[in-house]
Amino acid sequence: MRRLVFQALLLVAMMVLNIFAETKDVAESLSDLERKLAEIVTTLNKTDEKHAQLRAHRDLPTTCERGMGDDVTKNYPRYVIMSHDGPKKQILCDTHTDGGGWIIFQRRTTGDVDFYRDWTSYREGFGSLTGDFWMGNEALYNLTDKDPYELRIDIRVKNGQEVFARYANFRVEDESNKYRLQIGPYSGTAGDGLKVHNKMFFSTFDRDNDKHATLSCAIHHPGGWWYIDCIHAVLNVEWAVTETKTYGWYDGSAHRPVSFSEMKMRRIQLV
Repeated sequence: MRRLVFQALLLVAMMVLNIFAETKDVAESLSDLERKLAEIVTTLNKTDEKHAQLRAHRDLPTTCERGMGDDVTKNYPRYVIMSHDGPKKQILCDTHTDGGGWIIFQRRTTGDVDFYRDWTSYREGFGSLTGDFWMGNEALYNLTDKDPYELRIDIRVKNGQEVFARYANFRVEDESNKYRLQIGPYSGTAGDGLKVHNKMFFSTFDRDNDKHATLSCAIHHPGGWWYIDCIHAVLNVEWAVTETKTYGWYDGSAHRPVSFSEMKMRRIQLV
């Protein structure tokens, strides 16, 4: 409203001064007045934008919890970045999928982040919450050690089909136990690809903890994962290099190349 008022004043002033703009002094006054009013309008625009951002920030959720996506009165955006005391870092929350409340700990959308990292990088996490990232094994341990969590993996396979795998229980052990993976029963549409990785230690190129007798899976299929011998459902390897070394999912009968993945966890509510 204020912006419209000043724009109207600017128009009136220009009309009045145009009537008398017969001398150089009046023309200069017109130019100066136009500049000053334009500055006022710019300031008002910035103020309105800042107020809109503050209102939007105020309306965003501060906790990532089950059921947040079921409240139609909230209309949260699909992804919200927020603080979390568990991993003591910011997290990316999926507020929509299956009722929302999912903490995303792995996301690959473009392949612009290198996932061929050492043990320390995977322990601490890397990438950006606004793009591709790995939250960090230590954060996974800190979260799943305190509360029970379920796991959901959303993937888009090569033909564009979107499927998911869900595991009733999800836990990552501490570093002394090599961030060993623990998962429960499977449900979903993607196939039980993670089953063979259950109870496996985490491996990177500088920490070979897989079961292959003659090579390091993290080097042969570059990345960091709970490898076994070597590649089945591995979502942290090279981005679509070849059919045999692409990041993808094993659906129980074949290895399916993947073009998008999100691994996410949600706290299980105990009755």
